[in-house]
Amino acid sequence: MLFEPRPKEARNELFNREKELADLGFYIKNGSPLILCLGVRRIGKTSLLKVFLNENNYPHIYINARKLSEYQYSVSGLYKLFSEAFNQTRISSKLVNYLKSLRGIKISALGTGFNIEFDWKRRSPSLTSLLERLDEYASERNTYFLIVIDEVQELRFLGGYNKLDFRQIMAYCYDNLRNIKFVLSGSEVGLLYDFLEFDNYTSPLYGRVRDEIVLSRFSKEDSIRFLEVGFNEVGMHPPMNILEEVVNVLNGTPGWLAFYGYKAVQNKRFDVLDKVLEEAIEMASGELNKIIMYGKLYKHILRAVAMGYKNWSAIKRAVEVWTGTRVHNKTLYHSLGRLMGLSILVKENEKYEFVDPIHREAAKKLTL
Repeated sequence: MLFEPRPKEARNELFNREKELADLGFYIKNGSPLILCLGVRRIGKTSLLKVFLNENNYPHIYINARKLSEYQYSVSGLYKLFSEAFNQTRISSKLVNYLKSLRGIKISALGTGFNIEFDWKRRSPSLTSLLERLDEYASERNTYFLIVIDEVQELRFLGGYNKLDFRQIMAYCYDNLRNIKFVLSGSEVGLLYDFLEFDNYTSPLYGRVRDEIVLSRFSKEDSIRFLEVGFNEVGMHPPMNILEEVVNVLNGTPGWLAFYGYKAVQNKRFDVLDKVLEEAIEMASGELNKIIMYGKLYKHILRAVAMGYKNWSAIKRAVEVWTGTRVHNKTLYHSLGRLMGLSILVKENEKYEFVDPIHREAAKKLTL
């Protein structure tokens, strides 16, 4: 179903991403060991990755790095994510043979498959040793083993006992393991680049060539077609004026368009845009409130841009009036840069604007 709110897993559920799927396949066969899949929230990155993995026979593991927060961004938590990733995919007995002798890995039969656990406390498994075995396995089969990490920028928080810089591991694989490829995705594009630091000579990944796939919003025409196809699936046929209004408001973001379609199908009526906007703004408000927790200045900046103060000096004046204090230039630059890194704001022609209009509407509701 095109309006399914969860990430898609089959090509017939994925709309108008044939080129991106083809590009991903080409880069894996012919490109760099590092492939970046980029785009703002709700643009369809996870769906693209899952459809590709399900359609192709590459051995792989898929990790959503956002789950690291459940483990306080610890190294042991990263090992748990690797363990979960192996157990969520189909592990062949041949792959098990490559892994079973590794220190710190416990493998047990489970039904028709296998269960893999990392014995973090007692035997300190080595991620590089694990990746070396995966490389050997893939090399024997003349294929690539894909390490797919969604929201990879979350790895920058890794800490705790025996702190780990995952970039060092990727750099080692880049230089030494010919059959390992990393597919990295992130919606906070600025923070992703800040983490990987391709242009910083002190970074382990400095100067490494990478391939990039950037997912864009749908055009107005594609957005209308998306809605038409989705409603046709369930035998509903909305009038064109309704579709145009929805597309104009939701600005070609696939996730929001699917959310509208899902709600319209649930309610069996098309006049649900106001309700959809209300719920979407509530979700976006939750996202903004998480950012505001790191500093109240963010709230005032977001509200200023939402209220039409677009250039730097206008934002500064508005924030200083609302806070009643002088804001240092360096502090404001840093805060604006952070919001751009989070893909909340974008700067064009010396003016700041929201990447997603739903975030703009949510920011208007922020109270002083």
